[in-house]
Amino acid sequence: MDYGRILSRAWQITWRWKVLWIFGFLASLGSGGGSGGGGGSGMNNGSRGAGNFPNFDISPEIGGLIIALVCVALIIGVILWVLSIISRGALIAGVQQVEDEGQTSFGSAWRVGLSRFWTIFGIGFLAALPILIIVLVLIGVGIAVAVGAGYNFANDVPERALGVILPALACLIPLACVTVVLAIVLSQIQLYAERAAILEGKGWIDAFKRGWQVLKTNLGPTIVFWLIFLVIGGVFVAIVVGGILALALPAVALFGNNNPSALAIVTMCGGLLVAVVVVSVVGAIVQTFTSATWTLVYRQLTRPIV
Repeated sequence: MDYGRILSRAWQITWRWKVLWIFGFLASLGSGGGSGGGGGSGMNNGSRGAGNFPNFDISPEIGGLIIALVCVALIIGVILWVLSIISRGALIAGVQQVEDEGQTSFGSAWRVGLSRFWTIFGIGFLAALPILIIVLVLIGVGIAVAVGAGYNFANDVPERALGVILPALACLIPLACVTVVLAIVLSQIQLYAERAAILEGKGWIDAFKRGWQVLKTNLGPTIVFWLIFLVIGGVFVAIVVGGILALALPAVALFGNNNPSALAIVTMCGGLLVAVVVVSVVGAIVQTFTSATWTLVYRQLTRPIV
């Protein structure tokens, strides 16, 4: 496995075919799990005494508006999620087209991603299902332990509460660690399975089996690339956190001023907008480069280049 050659080629494709950045941006929305929410509350100044809860009065119009905004947010979230699934397939198809045909385009990659939507969705479902089941079990056990411990504490029997909590922790902590490792393995199987679906035309179950087979027989190279992208992801997170801190310090100074100037406020908002754009572009590039690398890795593992 020529690691340097694969990384170099992935970067060449990423930089040469910037149309793939669009898919990279959309795919990162799904993997990042973007969500938005807002809430507002107003306390009635006519609360009747310190012991009473504040009285919330929401008119039917405001309530309807809130419900409508929530529905719109849900619809937008579903649309972005669908686009992210299509874009993951389109990224793989785009790299395949570049390697096999010497060119790609938004339309040709999009058509492949769209045609394989349900297959990519099914692969993601198979990868997420075991983790979902384990998490639900953990939540159920955690609730049961909390109820049992709370009952014993309420009845002044702390030793019984500890007798419930300590064994539960002894079981839940290792299970949580195993869940994290399982999630990593399943996510890697998903990466290979998606490429089996696009590059080899397999259905979602056969693609998942193929992904497991490729991972099992090529564990060493997979770990090396996984560690490489772990470092790249860490650098990206450090850049994002550094940018947030760089904006946060002036923001604290700005809002600490009782009378900030309009120019300062406009400058801060402009800086925030620029930061969002820069982070989005860099994130799209990283997502495109990552996807291209794994596609080339899959091609190398399943069709070694002599």
